[in-house]
Amino acid sequence: MAATTSFDVLIINGFIVDGTGAPGFYGDVGIRDGRVAEVGRLGGREAHRTIDATGKIVAPGHVTQHSHYDAALFWDPYCLDSGANGITTVVNANCGFGFAPVRAQDAERTMLMMSTTEQIPVTHQRAGMPWDWETFPDWMDRLQALPKGVNVSTYLPLNPLLIYVMGVDAAKTRSPNAQEMAELHRLINEAMDAGAIGVSMSSMGAEGNTHVDYDGTSMPTDSMDHDAIVEICRAVVERGEGIIQVLSQIAIFGDRSITERLAELARGSGVRVIHNAFLTNDQLDFLVPSDLEWLSEQRGMGRDITAGALLNRGWVEAGVRELDAAGGQFKAVRSIVACADDDGIRALLSDNAFVESWDAELSEVTAATGASGLAGQTVIDVGENQDLAVHLGRTLNDIATETGQSVVAVLADLALRTDLALQLKSPPIGATEPPQAMSYLDHAGVVGGGSDGGAHTKAFGMGHYPTDLLIWLVREQGVRTLEDMHFQLSLKPARAVQIYDRGALLPGFWADVLVYDLNDLYFDMTRYDIVHDMPNGDWRRKGNAGGYEYILVNGEITHEDGVSNGHTPGQVVRVTSPSPA
Repeated sequence: MAATTSFDVLIINGFIVDGTGAPGFYGDVGIRDGRVAEVGRLGGREAHRTIDATGKIVAPGHVTQHSHYDAALFWDPYCLDSGANGITTVVNANCGFGFAPVRAQDAERTMLMMSTTEQIPVTHQRAGMPWDWETFPDWMDRLQALPKGVNVSTYLPLNPLLIYVMGVDAAKTRSPNAQEMAELHRLINEAMDAGAIGVSMSSMGAEGNTHVDYDGTSMPTDSMDHDAIVEICRAVVERGEGIIQVLSQIAIFGDRSITERLAELARGSGVRVIHNAFLTNDQLDFLVPSDLEWLSEQRGMGRDITAGALLNRGWVEAGVRELDAAGGQFKAVRSIVACADDDGIRALLSDNAFVESWDAELSEVTAATGASGLAGQTVIDVGENQDLAVHLGRTLNDIATETGQSVVAVLADLALRTDLALQLKSPPIGATEPPQAMSYLDHAGVVGGGSDGGAHTKAFGMGHYPTDLLIWLVREQGVRTLEDMHFQLSLKPARAVQIYDRGALLPGFWADVLVYDLNDLYFDMTRYDIVHDMPNGDWRRKGNAGGYEYILVNGEITHEDGVSNGHTPGQVVRVTSPSPA
């Protein structure tokens, strides 16, 4: 009779940080059939594969609760740089943006929509996505069939749903009628039966919102009456399970009263509302105590609200062709980005009337809408024109002050003199010191992991955020323990989206596991790398970060010594149950 083994994988002699926040301990983890089978002293037990973790940390894989890898999964099963940075579960289709349900005739405009709201280039979408689905169940079947190096959960995004039911013009100009509302409810239940974890939307209003459609008009959920939004989400509440994710406020912009109304609607139903977004920022530290006071008050009223937060360090980079990432929603910037070729861009930037009109537009907006973002951009690349190397490391505002030009005139001049090779780096988009992040993390209702991964790929790449937080708050600053940081990066976000069998190294949990040395983790904050791994060999910006020795997804090794092995054991993760037939 053939001998049997105790475990498929046995990780021995590691310092186990199990994700619950409990004290770490030295021991072993035995994995069988994709799940954690035993934790303790398991030395001497047989296994198909034994990993010696002596001197290493053994921890659960990171869970990110806010990402946009809906398109990227078609060309990268590891979700760009997330997989290599220990993220083993992602949640897609946030903020009401996604690719289903969509009729064939609306596929092109849906790709255009995603190119503006989430800055996923249309060329990537056309080249990488087969568009062989229509309904949300069709989409889920496609997602199931894709090779996945990470686990994937997804919302039903309300913007394509509204367009599917009402048509684009009606969805942007009025509330659903009774017949349309009934159909919306039917399709929400159909999607959740198929595995959607709930619904997502943005509700930031029609004015001053950066989430705009390709034609400059607002998205359906941003312009829709709050009464209608509440009625649409009643389908989830009546079902009694899942998540309502709403982007209703960013810093000082927006109106979180819709979050309050949805949470009151869902009170006691088992449905959670995830509010987006809390932000850390050096200039907006006064928001932290008011955010937390509001959240505590809401939760104290019995409203099940969890707030997603951007906590890690990061920045935005842009070349002249990607100024929409750095220059805000200026009409002038949209004109540049819309140019058919580089000659068109050169012609615009050489036109004094255009430069003057952009300068006038810049003078009329506030700092928070992008004006200070443009003035505060730092020059990080001037191409081959070494005469301009004296400007490296300086802001456009500094150069403008020195030369007596406007910021726009400086930008146009440098862009032309570098033959459009000019590259800019924004001021930090997160706080540069720990106190703000610490305050948010200390609150039970705040969850980090707002990486926006998969979106804005020519502006930044923040799938590395867990690596940054481990380096910054644990290794460098020493203000967070390993035990707490892994709870914040794994079990806390998993529970926030109602995933109850991932995010911890506990018997019965799926074996999403990291093995690493804290001193080996790295993150280069100088600038993002530019890598050519997108459809048709196109490029993206990527955080130069990593350092995990082993990454396991569902008990199978996907990365060893920081390199992927091509294995794709990822699963579609659902938190809802199909309705009885």
